[in-house]
Amino acid sequence: MELTNRIRLNEVTLMRCVLALLIVFMHAFTCYNHSWREPMGFVEIPLYKWLARISLAFTLEAFVFISGYLFAFQRISLNKKKGAISLISNKLKRLILPSAIFSGVYFVVFQQYTSIGDLLSSLINGCGHLWFLPMLFWCFIGGWLLEQIEVGYGWKILFLILLNLFMFYSLPLRLSNACSFMVYFYGGFVAYKYSDKIKETISLSRLIRGWLLFVIVFALFRPLRDVLVCSDDASKLYKFAMVVGDNACQLLYAGVGTWVFYLTAVCYTQRIKLKAFISKLAACCFGIYIFQQFALQLLYYKTSFPLMVGPYGLPWCGFTFAAITSCFLTLLMLKTKLGRYILG
Repeated sequence: MELTNRIRLNEVTLMRCVLALLIVFMHAFTCYNHSWREPMGFVEIPLYKWLARISLAFTLEAFVFISGYLFAFQRISLNKKKGAISLISNKLKRLILPSAIFSGVYFVVFQQYTSIGDLLSSLINGCGHLWFLPMLFWCFIGGWLLEQIEVGYGWKILFLILLNLFMFYSLPLRLSNACSFMVYFYGGFVAYKYSDKIKETISLSRLIRGWLLFVIVFALFRPLRDVLVCSDDASKLYKFAMVVGDNACQLLYAGVGTWVFYLTAVCYTQRIKLKAFISKLAACCFGIYIFQQFALQLLYYKTSFPLMVGPYGLPWCGFTFAAITSCFLTLLMLKTKLGRYILG
């Protein structure tokens, strides 16, 4: 969501910069976590697998948290309480249109055409990493709907936690993902509502304890997710228990990480003035998210670069290349009227 020229949330500016770089970093290492296919010359490197996992620990959840935070900022501080039609129209332009355009490009470049139905499904649901955009669209719709219900914030958060834990059905149009992420979106909304009180309670000692808690929770529950698997012939009840357990593990460490990361950004920006380049980088984060996977996939799977640098140097070179390339392409697009319409 866009910020006005007059009012800028410095904590959000800082968070967006860090998260954009973490996304690029995570994707550069993700083949070592077997989330992508293996590039040429691949070898198993356990440290790289855990670098991918750590960088993904709360990154997507924090991006959704920021969206809810900014949604509350616009509705409360800027008094932009859009109706359902206006909100849907805005988010179709800001999220669904870029998703469909770049999903079409991603499909043509990286996926094999099988049918028109497969192509249309990719355009609607988001291709590759672009699934995040239609998911976020539904989070905004869900956030608006929750605000129409006159129930306390605590009850709404409890409902969304249960929705996250027990979401094991596959729903179309990324609705399943939205149900899982909605707790972070609305958590950001509530955090902004009480942001003044939150800022008064932050201290360095509490941040240190918060990060220590995150490290402990992540160290305990991320490995546990590797154990919570079951075979196809397992009973439905057992599968259900495994899904709930897996969701609970992720909710615990991602929730703690997102919250402490937010508090850290608030604390930092209260004490230190942000450099001008951070604001410029934050303005590019949407484009960086879109372009970085294109750059990495081309580099990893369409060239012999992995053999040239070897498996140990590949993710570091890939991160540098993708970060610079995606930032450059974003700045280039934002200089054009069409680019500003799509990415602005």
